[in-house]
Amino acid sequence: MRKIEKIFVVLEAQQEEQPALIRAAYIAEATGASLHLFMCAYDTAIGIASFLSGKQKSTFVQTIVDGSRVMAKRLSDPLQEKGIDVTTETVWDRHHSDAIIKATREGEYDLLMKYARHRTRADVMFNHIDWKLMRYSPCPVMLVKTGQWDDVGQVLAAIDAAPESTLHDSLNKAILERASYLAEQLDFDLHLVSAYPAPPVFVPLSKASESLDNYRSKMSRMVETNLNKLGEEYGVIAEHQHAIEGPVDWAIPKVSKDLVAEFVVMGNVSRESLTGLSIGNTAESILDQLNTNVLMVRVSESPG
Repeated sequence: MRKIEKIFVVLEAQQEEQPALIRAAYIAEATGASLHLFMCAYDTAIGIASFLSGKQKSTFVQTIVDGSRVMAKRLSDPLQEKGIDVTTETVWDRHHSDAIIKATREGEYDLLMKYARHRTRADVMFNHIDWKLMRYSPCPVMLVKTGQWDDVGQVLAAIDAAPESTLHDSLNKAILERASYLAEQLDFDLHLVSAYPAPPVFVPLSKASESLDNYRSKMSRMVETNLNKLGEEYGVIAEHQHAIEGPVDWAIPKVSKDLVAEFVVMGNVSRESLTGLSIGNTAESILDQLNTNVLMVRVSESPG
């Protein structure tokens, strides 16, 4: 299991509150990880000001970058005083997500943490930077949304207890390894959740009752058995295993809300093809409904 030793934290420019940094410092203190604070200082008003001369624009850019460096240092100093190893980096780049991905690849980090700004229900997804990081980040991404972490919290690992392929088995393993490691390091309780489909609607009336009961019984037994095996492997007690009949984009947010989970660990298969450019409608729906921190891990599928 890969430990978390280096955490990449995306700072919010010109913002006093830094939720992602607060959570990152919490994890760093628990795991001994180092922090790299990254700020993209790009300002659109200056970036598009074509009426400025080259020297004028350079002066403005340098002033903004210098100010951001001062802010990053102000945020890092208290953490260093606590004994956390902290480095900072400030760049000027209009393409925030590309700059973040480039920096994480160069530094070989174990976790990327970023604040996910609250969005209204009229929005159908996170902002484009969040989605791009979840698609292309070389390391797991934690999107920090709301809530303070208590001394005793809940980690919810969302897995597929009826996987259709070895690839999804690998994804389950990646999710569980990350979730169990963080739960152990933070002294949080680990919960597992797996949703499974309800019986098919279109069943001949003469056999409906028997067929539906038979399907429901066999499906629930299979999921619960597989969930229990995973629970035993990762030390999750039976009371913390949640097999839920229903759509995954309903079940996972429901269990998370009921538990008041500090964060949900879920996964995605990354495909090196056109279909891999999207995280998937189901994952998007789940993420939009979760009002807690989300840790997204990926496994890659090579093109067939």
